[in-house]
Order: sequence, then C-alpha cells, then structure tokens
Amino acid sequence: MKNRRPVTRRSMLRGTAAAGMAAAAGLLIPASAHAASMSAIQKSLKGLYYYRGVIDGDAGPMTTSAVESFQSDRALVVDGYAGPVTQSELATVVKAVQSAVGVVADGDYGPVTISAVKSFQNSQGLTVDGYAGAKTMAALGVSRTKGSGSDPDPDPGGGSGDLVVINQMDTGPKSSENCGPTSAVITLYALGRPPSGSYKQAVINMREACQIPSGTWGSDVSHLINGLAAYDTSARKVDYASALAAAEDGKPVILNVNHGVLLGGEPSYGHYVVARGTNSAGEFYVSDPGRASLGIKGYSRTRLEAAARYDRGIIVG
Repeated sequence: MKNRRPVTRRSMLRGTAAAGMAAAAGLLIPASAHAASMSAIQKSLKGLYYYRGVIDGDAGPMTTSAVESFQSDRALVVDGYAGPVTQSELATVVKAVQSAVGVVADGDYGPVTISAVKSFQNSQGLTVDGYAGAKTMAALGVSRTKGSGSDPDPDPGGGSGDLVVINQMDTGPKSSENCGPTSAVITLYALGRPPSGSYKQAVINMREACQIPSGTWGSDVSHLINGLAAYDTSARKVDYASALAAAEDGKPVILNVNHGVLLGGEPSYGHYVVARGTNSAGEFYVSDPGRASLGIKGYSRTRLEAAARYDRGIIVG
C-alpha cells in the first residue's frame, strides 16, 4: 500500500462532486441506454421514410443524414443531432400519423402502426410498405413539412425529359463513387416516384438498398437493379443499343459510359448517367451526376455510342 493517500472527508467530497459533474454532462449514461434511445429514434425515422438502414442504435452517417432531413422538413436547426427538440417533433409527427390511421397515438412506430399504415396504403392504391413517406402522409392529410424547411431540395421537374440534376459529390461519405446510386434516384424522379427526404438522403438510402458489398469500388448494374427493386421499381439489364432505343422512346435508362469520351476528351473511367427523351435536334437528354454543373445536356447519338464503356444499360420502369 506504499504511497497510498489517506481518504479524507475533503477527498470524498471532491470525488462526489466530480461524479455529479460527469453525470450532469451525460458521461455516466450506460451505453446500452444510449443505444436503446437511438434505436427508438431510428425506428421513428424509418417509419416516416427518412431512414432506410438497420435499427442498430448506432448514430452513424445514415442516421445523421436522416435526422438532418427530418430537421430540415420540420424547420428545426439542422445539425444532425437528435436532441430533445428534435425527438419531441419526431414524436409529434409519428402521433399525427397514428391518429390518422386510427391507432393509439403513443409515438411508437411499431408493428401495430405499420400494419395500419399498410391497410391504408392498400385502400388508396399506394405502395404497400407500412412506411409513412411523402405520398402516404399527403393522402392521410398529415403535413410532412412546415416553415422554412418545407423543400430543401426542390424537384426541378418540368421539361428535359422530366430528368432532375443531382450532384453526386453532395451525397455523403461515398460521394466520389455514387454515380450509380445517384443515377438510380434520378430515374425514380423521372418516373414520378420521388423518394422521400433530400437528394442526399435519397442517394444514401439507395446505396443501402443496392447492397453493394463492403470494399467494392463503385457499383455494378446488378446492384442498381437490386436498389430499384427495393422501391418497387422494375429495372432490367439490356445491351447498350436497346437502352438508347428505350431512351429515345421516352423511358428513363441508365447508361454505363466512359466519362472522358462522353465529355469530349480522352478515355478515362467508367461512369453512370441517365438518359431520357430527345430534343428537336434528335439529341438525347442526359443527366450526369458527375457534372451537375452542366444541367440537363443534349448529346448526339454518335457521342453516346462512342462513349459506351461496356455493351450494357438499364431500362427502368
């Protein structure tokens, strides 16, 4: 017991005070309790179609992005932190959905609520998934957005083959390799089936739905087909010429191109873009996730054929 300090009343009080300060700062909350709280938040966010990941109690990038999207929609401070104010607002929205579908409004988006939402969706001819996304909430008469956060990423819509422009470099941790998931989201907008949340959240969700194996760079057409299937959207792999023919007919297609050649330069790397429809000059409308600054750009058939990286594309819808 050499060099051990004697226990005095002063040292005991000092230790008690330190423990009290730690508790006040939230440092003594058991990890299990924190995970349980985060799991409840994830469950609510998933029920409202902001979060598409696993309910694991881990406040990772997907959860943070989902929280940010919800905060933006509800005109809250957008910081990705689900504090008391955000949790209270989340409970309010869940309860509003529960009341609208006729179940006890307890703020728990559990099996009873999911079942009731499915029944409502089925009666309205909506996609039956149990999630209260934008279309379901609109049909229920429940406001999804309010105040200044009503539309953080407005859908440009309109002409240009009804394509939208989404910058893949603004889509989260994997942005540099998100041309595939971003293209898949663009096709959903083109079909009039916009996923809920901001563009960023939609791409993060799509990447999760694609089930791209860990350690894989980029994505394969099979991953994108899997991702679209999770949104009840049919997609099939075809040869490049068939994809161009479908785009000419007005269908949204995902093309696997050599990006350098598409942009008029030297061959470089593989890339995905979305094509749909043609203009009066016969040029194809193209939305390029890697060059959002170009907007919806018209490319000739000759340019697109020259840019084909592999003889493949995806017809969506």
